[in-house]
Amino acid sequence: MTENSTLQHIQRWLGKENENLILNADSFTRLYETTHLIVFRYVYGLSGGPAQEVEDLTAETYIRAWKTSHHFTGNERAALSWLLSIARNLAIDLARRRKVRNVDENIPIELLTDPNLAPEADVITREQVEILWRMLGTLSEDVREILVLRYMLGWQVKQVAIYFGMTENNVSVTIRRALKSIQREWSQLQEKDHE
Repeated sequence: MTENSTLQHIQRWLGKENENLILNADSFTRLYETTHLIVFRYVYGLSGGPAQEVEDLTAETYIRAWKTSHHFTGNERAALSWLLSIARNLAIDLARRRKVRNVDENIPIELLTDPNLAPEADVITREQVEILWRMLGTLSEDVREILVLRYMLGWQVKQVAIYFGMTENNVSVTIRRALKSIQREWSQLQEKDHE
């Protein structure tokens, strides 16, 4: 599901006219159905796994959202941001408890890529995702989150900038620097493998 179609689903879920919707079980279920894979990818990108832990954090995100849903107001973008904020806090809490991020390479790549991609784009995306997972653990949490939003969730630079309250230029520069760092590290790993 692409970002735009997800937002369209959320928009229908919330309804355009009613900004102060109190969620009921059916509408919350629809929200879950349209966003759970996005939240899963986001949590995995921040925490690095293992798979069971990512599933637990994703479930806990929705449990906490449900418990506080009566306080939620907002539009379609706010619903996804609200869920990602809850997920971010849970991932940060986990990282503090764990103090070390270990990437679980046993998570099927199908869960991390968009199933609606054309076959050619899917192959390229899968390769990029696999390389990115290996290198994400070396980045700071903020930079890692920017890359997860940009490349795992497919957000545009403008969306990432709005989400972080940064300028588009700062986001672009951060992404470029992170990718150069990852590229250098990847090249070094490749050289070591060929020795």
